[in-house]
Amino acid sequence: MAAEALLREVEEKRDETIRALEAEFSAKKGEVTKKAAEQRAYIQELAKKGAEVAAQRERVRIEGAAKLQAKKMMFDATEKRLESNLSALREVLAAYAESKDYQGMLTKMASYAENRLGGSMSVDCRRSDAAVLRKLGVKVASSDLPSIGGFRATSSDGTLALDLTFEELLRTHDEDVRAAILAKE
Repeated sequence: MAAEALLREVEEKRDETIRALEAEFSAKKGEVTKKAAEQRAYIQELAKKGAEVAAQRERVRIEGAAKLQAKKMMFDATEKRLESNLSALREVLAAYAESKDYQGMLTKMASYAENRLGGSMSVDCRRSDAAVLRKLGVKVASSDLPSIGGFRATSSDGTLALDLTFEELLRTHDEDVRAAILAKE
């Protein structure tokens, strides 16, 4: 009987140890499961925040690109309108250069050039302007200037030059002309 009692006691201790191990296992399993769930939730939250940040960055990038594209399109359209208006202005100047009013302007331009260049000068001009300039006492060096109107003047000693062609006047006043065109639109 003593052996039987000893055997029962050993079995009870074994069963008690197994129950203690199972309880410890269950507790540790619960802790591990809880920590795993917390880690999963933390990782999911990080992924969600990362995705939101990435989506926000992408949204900003796309919006920025769209705004830039819209500005580029507006700039291109404005530039085309300006070029069209400048072309129309050149046509108006060409028509003006064929009018009677132009002779008065040519006289004023010759006077201006003489004042700036110090008296006698020679000019390169259009064939159609040569007679008017000669009547004004201006020396015409060349009458085959390819221009809408106006002339190029050179001082008698050749040290000073003044370009009063319509093309050069438009070029040197390009910003003012463009601003005036944009202001009228």
